[in-house]
Amino acid sequence: MHVLEYLYPMRTFLITSGSLENPNVMTADWVTPLSMNPPLLGVAIAHKRHTKKLIDKYGEFVVSVPTIELLKDVWIAGTLSGAKVNKAEKLSVTFVSSKKVKAPSIKECQANLECKVVDAVETGDHVFYIGEIVEVTYGDAFNDKPDVKNYNFILHISFGNSFTTNSHEIYRA
Repeated sequence: MHVLEYLYPMRTFLITSGSLENPNVMTADWVTPLSMNPPLLGVAIAHKRHTKKLIDKYGEFVVSVPTIELLKDVWIAGTLSGAKVNKAEKLSVTFVSSKKVKAPSIKECQANLECKVVDAVETGDHVFYIGEIVEVTYGDAFNDKPDVKNYNFILHISFGNSFTTNSHEIYRA
């Protein structure tokens, strides 16, 4: 067992990069808020990931917040490499134009946080990107603004192929 497995379960996010014409998406658990003013978040991306190359090229990314209904897509996004496969063809999600960055948002996610890279820190086998959140949009998971009292559908990864929600139900990919 790897020492970092003791941190799980962790929230699972989708990171989109590239452009609407050539989108890429990967799963990421290592996402954290950093500052409220300015609004900053950080995401750790392995050096070998195709997403890293796209973030370096465009200087931006989107953190999309999936629900349990997207479990199959989350699994596909996390197990296929965008360098080898066009993930957009394999996924059932709808990529839509973001408002302030070129990286696409995901229509079916509960929220999309559009980020511009303000710093990148080498951290061993990962790069920790610090992104300023320049726009937030809500996807189809909400009819209007989110109800913070009802988050039982938020997806967490336990480790490997086990997922859970705030309701503590276990799902397998």
